[in-house]
Amino acid sequence: MNRYRKLRTSKYLRYIARHDGFALYHSLYGGLCIVDSDIRYLFEVFQTSRSAHEVVTAGCAFDELRIQSFMQLFEERGFLVEDGSNESGQLEDYLETMEKRLHKGGQVGVVQLVLTNLCNFRCEYCFVNSIYSSKERLDAQASKNNRVMHVEEARTYLENVIDIARKNGKTGLSVQFFGGEPLLNWKVMKFVLEHFGAGEEHGLEITYSVVTNGSLITDEIAAYCKKHKVSVIVSFDAPSGEQRVCKNGKNGGELVEQGLSLLNKYYNHVAFNAVLSSETFAVFGYELVDFALEHYVFEIGVLLDLSPGFYEKYSAKDIVDTLWDVYCYGKQKGVQLTGYWHMIFQQLVHKNLYRTRGFKTCSATGCQLSIEPSGDVFACKGSSGYFGNILRIDELLASENYRKYASRAFSNSPECAGCAIEGFCSGFCLGPLEKKYGSISVMEKNACAVYMELTRRLIADMDSEDVAVFTMQRPEKVEHHARERLS
Repeated sequence: MNRYRKLRTSKYLRYIARHDGFALYHSLYGGLCIVDSDIRYLFEVFQTSRSAHEVVTAGCAFDELRIQSFMQLFEERGFLVEDGSNESGQLEDYLETMEKRLHKGGQVGVVQLVLTNLCNFRCEYCFVNSIYSSKERLDAQASKNNRVMHVEEARTYLENVIDIARKNGKTGLSVQFFGGEPLLNWKVMKFVLEHFGAGEEHGLEITYSVVTNGSLITDEIAAYCKKHKVSVIVSFDAPSGEQRVCKNGKNGGELVEQGLSLLNKYYNHVAFNAVLSSETFAVFGYELVDFALEHYVFEIGVLLDLSPGFYEKYSAKDIVDTLWDVYCYGKQKGVQLTGYWHMIFQQLVHKNLYRTRGFKTCSATGCQLSIEPSGDVFACKGSSGYFGNILRIDELLASENYRKYASRAFSNSPECAGCAIEGFCSGFCLGPLEKKYGSISVMEKNACAVYMELTRRLIADMDSEDVAVFTMQRPEKVEHHARERLS
């Protein structure tokens, strides 16, 4: 490196104090790592554009070669930049390229296949209908022709999406079976698994998941899920909770336990989907983790309440403390708590993840088509954003509403500019934003405080073996696990 070449600290560089130093990352591009206090100090020195020669001349404790090494290493990570450089240029270029491909379906990577709008439960806080706002969504929910998807419809709908994916050079497609309760339409789910399989005969890899209340599992269903590697996501909040109620008024807990036993019998991959909401706040605790362990479930996705009112009823601190307490207990027991809030942290470890991923935390914000039995397509089952009909997919992809939603994959609300997790957070759920504000380009500030604090705690708590660690303490470079030493 030229000893007179000048660099300065990126305006997007973020610091979080840890017990073993400082965590650093770029708020647009990631690259999370741990550094010691000497490197943290050098970033302060480089707040003003300087050369290695200038830094050493000013009395720096390290020699010029080591300063040059520091500059080269962290310029590659985007933490140091030249004066006047457009730091968001990579992202802007990607967005421009992506937008040119939207009308061709270049962003499509996930299909949410709504097999039925019927359900055998009547859960107190189900989001269905409570967050809908558009005429198209309300009409779809009320239509008798939109109750159950038929075999030929499922085949045609998926073939249309697969055709678009292949034309765009996609090598994979994720299919999520959704409802209502999707297993009420097991006939169609079974057909899709048998007909499309892993995608070998369709020119791309197809992976599957199903979101279910777990009450309708049979030996056949459990065996098929194992055979076709279907990730089974069981909606379950707490063993002591009474929110999951059957249509006949009885608690569905016993049926869910029977279903879990059958899934375990066939060695399925099972995760829980739990909701932390006003209705479950009092019962959300350690017993959920213990129950998961008893049933060989080692992952719990925690969905934070979709109602903005939840973040007004409870303070950000109360929400974070409640979730964090159970997260730490789960970690101790070997059960991973995750969710959209956790995906922010997961992405920070990588660099320029947006190049290989079609969305940040929520697939509905960028790359998903949620297909109703009628063929009507929305951003998500939890959204009122209407794109068109899957039978007219070219028209759908060319629609202004599709462009608006798909463009949100990496462009947040203008209010998010400068946020410490700007490049990794999709913001609040689409449905509530649509209903409350009539726009998906709005920031729900009360929820932001929760995401920010959870991210800070996850970074402060992470294992140093999981990320690169840099130090100025030794002149030699030492490779040990994920450790890298600056020389």
